[in-house]
Amino acid sequence: MKKLLALGITVSMVMGIVTGCGGQKTAETKTGQAETKTETASGTVSAEKGTEGSPAGSGEPVYIDPDAANMTGTVRFYTAFAGANGTDALIEEFNEHYPNITVEYEVYKNSGDGNVSLDTAMMAGNVDVLLTFGVKNTSNRWSNGMLMDITDRLKADNLDLVKEWGTDVYTYENGAYVFPSGGISLYIAINQDKWDAAGLGEVPDSWTWDEYLDACRTLTEKDASGNVAVYGGSDFNQTDYWTYSARQSKGVNVYYDAEGNADFDNPIFKQILKREVDAETEGIWYSKANYLADSTKSRDLFLNGTNATTVESILTRYITAADPQFRITYAPYPVNQKDETNYMAGVVPEDFVAVASNAKDPDAAYAFAKYLATVGSKYMFAAGHASTWTGLDSSDILDITFGSKAEAEKYIDTEAFNKYVIASNEPAYSEDYIVAYADIRSLVDEYTKYVLNGEMTVDDALAELQENAQKAIDDAK
Repeated sequence: MKKLLALGITVSMVMGIVTGCGGQKTAETKTGQAETKTETASGTVSAEKGTEGSPAGSGEPVYIDPDAANMTGTVRFYTAFAGANGTDALIEEFNEHYPNITVEYEVYKNSGDGNVSLDTAMMAGNVDVLLTFGVKNTSNRWSNGMLMDITDRLKADNLDLVKEWGTDVYTYENGAYVFPSGGISLYIAINQDKWDAAGLGEVPDSWTWDEYLDACRTLTEKDASGNVAVYGGSDFNQTDYWTYSARQSKGVNVYYDAEGNADFDNPIFKQILKREVDAETEGIWYSKANYLADSTKSRDLFLNGTNATTVESILTRYITAADPQFRITYAPYPVNQKDETNYMAGVVPEDFVAVASNAKDPDAAYAFAKYLATVGSKYMFAAGHASTWTGLDSSDILDITFGSKAEAEKYIDTEAFNKYVIASNEPAYSEDYIVAYADIRSLVDEYTKYVLNGEMTVDDALAELQENAQKAIDDAK
């Protein structure tokens, strides 16, 4: 049995599966290195904690090594984010402190095939640092000995997982193999022009799913023939996104009950899946079956005005290029029951920084990984993802994502963006138990598609899903 060390429900924790990192080139390789220097600027990092170049013996966290200017080496970095999505800027800033470390990066597509290619490159010794996404992919890598144990290095740098990133859940056999430093925030993106035209008033700062779907009914527009011209809303286009609503209520271990058994006979799963099917049948939500059939994306139909709202998590990096002709605002992810804790309110880490166990220059690789997980984690926002580092200076984010606050305000409600997209210090879902996780996730996708395509009823699909998920758990123990 593989079981992560339990911390319980913390302020910043992890989602089980990656969202929306695909679509990048699979073989974009770049090199970044500043001119060779013998000195680097001193001073504090952006966070009001720890200092640049603090010696480990001081007791302060060390984010930038005291001898950074003299460290040498080459780091081969695999990421799902293209250069324009923060990677180039990250490396440029890293080289301001570590001018003699060369960082070469390759962009892989975060898909099934893309992750196979990454694993192949790792086994061939061609990867030093990687961004690895989701519990499924990440746990497979650490349990198969592909990631460096960074426990002693973290201790030497006074870096405590809970203090720095909000959780020590993501460890394996008492060792730390990843920095749980990036993630996503889930929210409702809203076409504010349509919202205002519909007379819906102030965008709520909390709401239930029933209240959100009522707004979708009001926002739905039909043409003279009675056909839907504008859908009131949409789920995110990923197959299993309906289960995130169960995460919102449960707070921990969505697939399992308290004893570690399959939990798909929990009434909340029927409630949520039926709700999505009913909203699509009514015509107030765009059909996810269509997304899956033609590979369209929820963000595209939102940005072109087809959907007035959408559940989103990575919208940010697409806004400027799409140049929508309306203003975007944001609302929190809805809750299933009024006044319950919303474990989808905060940044849910699912982007892990790791060093390969066979890294060519381990010290240089660790220095870059540490920088990416701390000071450089702000560049996650340029890719539409988020940072879980507690030292984050959120004042940088609008500049990174839009160029400036003034430019951002051409497109978005910046106050709502700060509250629901940056989403600092809010409660978030966690996972500390992953027995048969990959198998169960595949089953969720399979049975969700049966329901969405009308091949099975919600009741029948969940009954079979429960049976097969439990079998997978039993087989894995």
